[in-house]
This record gives sequence, structure tokens and C-alpha cells, in this order.
Amino acid sequence: MRKNLYSFAATILLAGTVSTGLAIQRDTRTTRELFPNTEDHGRAAVEYLDDQLQVVAAYYYSQRNHDSRWLLIETAITSSDAMTIERNNIKLVRPDGREISLASQRAFARDHQRIRPLLQAATTTRHGIGAYIVRQRARRFRFFVQPFDGIVDTLFDTDQHRVAWGDLFFSSPTGRWDPGTYSLVVTGGNGRQAVLPIDLE
Repeated sequence: MRKNLYSFAATILLAGTVSTGLAIQRDTRTTRELFPNTEDHGRAAVEYLDDQLQVVAAYYYSQRNHDSRWLLIETAITSSDAMTIERNNIKLVRPDGREISLASQRAFARDHQRIRPLLQAATTTRHGIGAYIVRQRARRFRFFVQPFDGIVDTLFDTDQHRVAWGDLFFSSPTGRWDPGTYSLVVTGGNGRQAVLPIDLE
């Protein structure tokens, strides 16, 4: 019996040691090791680039102003081959692993009393996101429009000659966004995925 207890204790100690070692390993990994193919372009601008997909995201206003429901991320996207990006293939993953889809146009329009002040406040931190990627043709995608301000896009196309840029809005189910590193995930029509870190302070 005593021998069995010693064996059990040794097993627990070993498991604890392995667990601690894994925790230390996770803690020492840098953000860029967790997000390959990414590069910072400032305090709150990041680029993803591989041989198929290029995505730039800027979130200067929302990085430090996220105690309300809405999160704004400016984004520019292009690709080396013809690719279709649909709005339901862009998601934000919270630090706890839960996925949040883009807000719906209906929710965006319904909450225009919060949206308008956000857009006004973010004006001074706008980052000219389309200038990060130079292509022969550039167009703005409009996944979100304010009431009576035009037609909403549900998708857009890119290739080696075309870049698309526009605003992404995410709505927090809790009414605010906790500090931490989120993941912006953009999936192209061919299944190619870009994952960028979004660091909220």
C-alpha cells in the first residue's frame, strides 16, 4: 500500500513538473512566434504576408478605447492569385479561444448612436490603411454602412492587381473588450488563412 502511495505521489510530482515546464514554455514564446508571417508597422498596425495572401490591420483607436461594445479594425487585403473574401470568413478570436463573427449590418445600423461618436473619435487615428499595399487597382469594401449611406457588400475579390480595403466592426456580447491579445482571422475562398495579433491595452 505504501509503495503504491509513493508511486502515485511520484506520478503527481512528475505531472506537475511537466505541466510547469509547459506553462513556462508557453509564457516565454513571443507574440510573433505565436503569429508567424506577421510584422509590426507601429504601435497598432500589423501585416501578415505569405506567398498567397497579404493582410494589413490597423486599430490605433480601439487599442486603447475598448470599454464599449464596438471594436474598429481598418483592414487592407490582397492576394497573389484570384481570391474571394466573404464577410462571414472574417472572425476575431478572443484570448480564451472563443470566436466572434463580424457584426451584422442590422446590428451596426441599429446602434448608430454609439457608432457615430466612435467614428468621429477615431478620425484622428485613421491610418491610411490602403497605402500599405500598392496595386494597379484599389477599391473600398463596405461591409458596414450607416443608414441611407449606400449598399452593403457581402464579399470582394482580390488578385495580384487588386487590393481591397475597409472597416471591420466587431460587437462584444458583454458590452466591452477585455485587454489581451486577440486574433484576427481572414480566410480566403481557397481556404488560405491569415492570422494577425490584435493587442488591446
